[in-house]
Amino acid sequence: MTSDVGAATPLERALQQRPHRTGGLRRGYRREDVDAFLAHATRAAGTGALTSAQVRAVGFGAQFGGYDVTATDAVLARVEDLLARLERARALAAEDQRQWAERAAALSAAVHGRLGEPDGERFPRGRGLRRGYRPADVDELCDLLHRHLTGGRRLSAADVRQALFRPARGARGYREAPVDAFFDRVVELMVTFDH
Repeated sequence: MTSDVGAATPLERALQQRPHRTGGLRRGYRREDVDAFLAHATRAAGTGALTSAQVRAVGFGAQFGGYDVTATDAVLARVEDLLARLERARALAAEDQRQWAERAAALSAAVHGRLGEPDGERFPRGRGLRRGYRPADVDELCDLLHRHLTGGRRLSAADVRQALFRPARGARGYREAPVDAFFDRVVELMVTFDH
């Protein structure tokens, strides 16, 4: 990593950003967690060992007066997008692009397959009184994604990242983990493979 901020790459500049803190009694991300991850990410990016998938998968604890969630997520989204572009450029510059094309095709097929399922049946239902996502909300985003991928309404990875789903308990809701995993794959498809 270069020490000259003026000559820093976009990725280095993104990793140097620190989100603002929440005020008063508002909860945000635990500052120590965010700072530790950004320090690790800066070191790893300097060696080429940081991936967009690692950024996409990170999670933080919460604390009063922590880093603002929206601002932190925006910093992470910028870092993820920049890493995805670098990964794409490296893969496309390599002589054998077959693996890259195969990964894109497999990811695209998985996303399209799930989007092709009927409303209310796209994801497994919850059990007992566990909290899940309201199917109508999830299905609405899936319908928008289907239109996006078939040349209709344009969405961005930020639209997907920022989507909120109302809660539903038990069998009235989709289980959270499969929904979250699916939308992580959607974001990967959008930022890494330019869909």
